[in-house]
Amino acid sequence: MHNRARSWVGLATILSFAITTTAGAQPAGDSRWTLYGVGDSLTHGTMDATNNAIHTNAAFLQLVANSMESVVSLRFSQPFFDFEENRLPPYRLPTNFAVDGADIFTIEGLEYFKRVGANQTTVNESYLSEQLLPELLNDNYDRVLYPINLFAGKAVSQVGAAEWSFSLNAAIPFPRNELVVYWIGNNDSSLATLGNGGSNPTFAAIPFRESRSELPFLLVAIGELAQRAGEISFAPYTASAIERNLTDTFDFQSQAERTLNRLADAPLAAGTRRDIFVLTLPYYTAVGYLVDSEDLEFYLRKIDPAYTVPPTFARVAPPGQPITDPFAGDRVSLLTFGFMYVLLSTGSTIAEVNAVLEQNGQQQDGLVLSEAESQTIMGRIDEYNLALANQVASMGDRVHLVDTGGFLIDALTGQSPIVVGGKTLSRKWVRGSALSLDGVHPGYTGQAAIANFLLQHINAELGLGAPLHDLDQILTTDPYVDGDGDGFAPGPDHPATATTELLYLLRDPDDANPSAEPVLPANVWSLLSNAILDAVLRTPTGRTEADLLGLTDLPLDQWPAAGKPTTKRSTLETR
Repeated sequence: MHNRARSWVGLATILSFAITTTAGAQPAGDSRWTLYGVGDSLTHGTMDATNNAIHTNAAFLQLVANSMESVVSLRFSQPFFDFEENRLPPYRLPTNFAVDGADIFTIEGLEYFKRVGANQTTVNESYLSEQLLPELLNDNYDRVLYPINLFAGKAVSQVGAAEWSFSLNAAIPFPRNELVVYWIGNNDSSLATLGNGGSNPTFAAIPFRESRSELPFLLVAIGELAQRAGEISFAPYTASAIERNLTDTFDFQSQAERTLNRLADAPLAAGTRRDIFVLTLPYYTAVGYLVDSEDLEFYLRKIDPAYTVPPTFARVAPPGQPITDPFAGDRVSLLTFGFMYVLLSTGSTIAEVNAVLEQNGQQQDGLVLSEAESQTIMGRIDEYNLALANQVASMGDRVHLVDTGGFLIDALTGQSPIVVGGKTLSRKWVRGSALSLDGVHPGYTGQAAIANFLLQHINAELGLGAPLHDLDQILTTDPYVDGDGDGFAPGPDHPATATTELLYLLRDPDDANPSAEPVLPANVWSLLSNAILDAVLRTPTGRTEADLLGLTDLPLDQWPAAGKPTTKRSTLETR
């Protein structure tokens, strides 16, 4: 760290530019405000499982800032990304510190022991901003928090970046109002719910065995080696996997207390007020990413009208009957559903597709999130929310609880419907008009609904009078709305990368024509194989085997066909 601190002198010109471009000219008077964000992908502005300036500009925290700017002098700075997720511009100091993927531990730079199969929670430099130059920003924590670490003279976490920013305000000789939005904890249950991520093993909700015949044989072989080594699991929904990937309630409570106290206790200038708005957590099980029996039959019957879920897959409602309990029934992940959709579209029989859900009359527990397992996750989220509420209650009148979780649960499940432009927002993938294509993160209209809910609380607590956003107007340009009722939406028209490329396979080619539906490209299995390859190469065994075979940097379509010799020896060749 000493070398990093000494480098500050050589970067003085750059840092002066950073201050100038973030602080800007402020009108005279006492109504100077700074808006901060601490959180995860929801506050970062993620949509379609990716981050870019277009998404960020439509996200709830930016919308809150836009409203506040109309009534107060506000400083707010976003760490914008380009379409390749490079930082734009890199030297501008951010005040939104939220990072896609963060949990209640990573906001302090910590790796929670359970989710990586370790014995204790430790500092992980991957969750800190520590790089000196923009070209070295190689993860989202660096890209979001840079260049605060240069000013601080040390690596910083989200909370550390907030503390440094508060200290900068404390050194300015005029009163300032600081408003902190703290929305963290969603990813303390997300891995258990979504079935993707983690390490030792990495989990992936992919029907690997059922897709073997469509995949390159070496990819199958390397994937099986990584499975046997315990480094990757294609069964994320076993009871043991779910419990492993949920943060223990006591640990969550301890981190909430610690991080909120750090934010509240940071230095304040005389006459400065800091208010922290703590947002509660929605049920991850109530998002469109989790596909129920009605969803499966709606979409798969577009390919084969005879499709029906197998008997062991618990239904959300009887066939042809309305859904009265949106939490009922079993679920599969959107990723698993995507593989089922492609399998049926490319010649697999209904029985072969349903083997993803059931084998020999027994449910495929590893790929199916049962109703009971969903209830377990929901119960844990309830405990997290109680911990947040208790912590807020202990901290005085400058820390405010906002029940965003309850608001979203009630809205998305129809208990308190939100009707916009004649459409009722719901948890349903695409058909619900509330979520982006990834089925997890809100789309433009959903983001604006969250912004309005938060603004109502800010106005009530602080008397700002910030205007709310017109949801009807936003809906008219929302690319995630299904305009023609066919179950597909056009999505945004900017370039797709990584996971977004898979989501774009199901974009509506003509949202004014319900008979015009997505047509899968001829290379669809190459795209899905690349998604599996990405997961496999994150494992030590997968990376080692691919390196030994000279395949790591080779496109999958150039991998040797079955029986073709390779130039190096690997475990595959010596077995």
